[in-house]
Amino acid sequence: MSDTGWSEYWEKDGAAGGEVFVSGQGGRHPALAEYWKAVFAGLSKGARILDVASGAGSIYAHLDAEHGFDLHATDIAAEALDALSERIAGVTTTVAGADELPFEDRSFDLVVSQFGIEYAGSEAFAEAGRLVNTGGQIVALVHIEDGYVDSNNKAQLAEAEMLQKIEFVEHAIDLTNRAFSGNKALTDHTEQAFVPLIRQVSEAIQRCPQGIHAYLLAGFKKLYEGRRQYRKSDVVGWLEEMNKELSKTLDRLSRMRAAAMSSDDMAAIVASLEAHGLSYVLAEPFATEGHEKPIAWSLTGKRLN
Repeated sequence: MSDTGWSEYWEKDGAAGGEVFVSGQGGRHPALAEYWKAVFAGLSKGARILDVASGAGSIYAHLDAEHGFDLHATDIAAEALDALSERIAGVTTTVAGADELPFEDRSFDLVVSQFGIEYAGSEAFAEAGRLVNTGGQIVALVHIEDGYVDSNNKAQLAEAEMLQKIEFVEHAIDLTNRAFSGNKALTDHTEQAFVPLIRQVSEAIQRCPQGIHAYLLAGFKKLYEGRRQYRKSDVVGWLEEMNKELSKTLDRLSRMRAAAMSSDDMAAIVASLEAHGLSYVLAEPFATEGHEKPIAWSLTGKRLN
């Protein structure tokens, strides 16, 4: 599995935690905290735990400082693990893809993942299950197709694709160049031609208030209207960076949507884990208060012998 795109994401965007599902205030969601604290509550001191595709440590962030567990984490991006180590002390980290984990069979008492293992494909679940020790379990929150998160991603992806299709950034750069040229007639003409693009993005914000389309329009309006305070290179440079960010956003949202698992996908994963010796394997929609749609699949399974 390639880490293309993920290293840069964690270097630039994920150092604060890279949370996929947050509270209304932008912090870790209490429903996730409650979920993971319940999982950890049944463990004995010294239990060996592995977080697969850990990112910057979203799961371990719910642990008390005096947890007493032997914590391990893997991720395909070394930058994610660096961020984890800065946030949480005492975690042994290993750079590895979720589809090929460098540990012996039955190495851990608990294998966990949150919005991570599914990016490596359905086969990665059996690889994680291989590591569950006798008496241990696997617990994962997995992107659910057409759930709350996936629906938001779908909406934001559609608007990001719209930005690319209408070449909003390219037209904004052209308008900026005309405005700094000092030719008022040419600038006025270009502004009029730009109005329909602003209307399209404004309508997109009505449909989907959050996303790169909303950030881009607000940022460009502020820079363009206050352009006398800036150099042309400042405005154009910002737009060029936003064009790069648009490409990254399209890639990230596409990956997240591709990782979302359907009911059939989860049925196949359950069957695979059972075939690899796990029992009581369940995949159930995980819903939270205030959201009509589930935010994830809750996947659990145990190894009895």
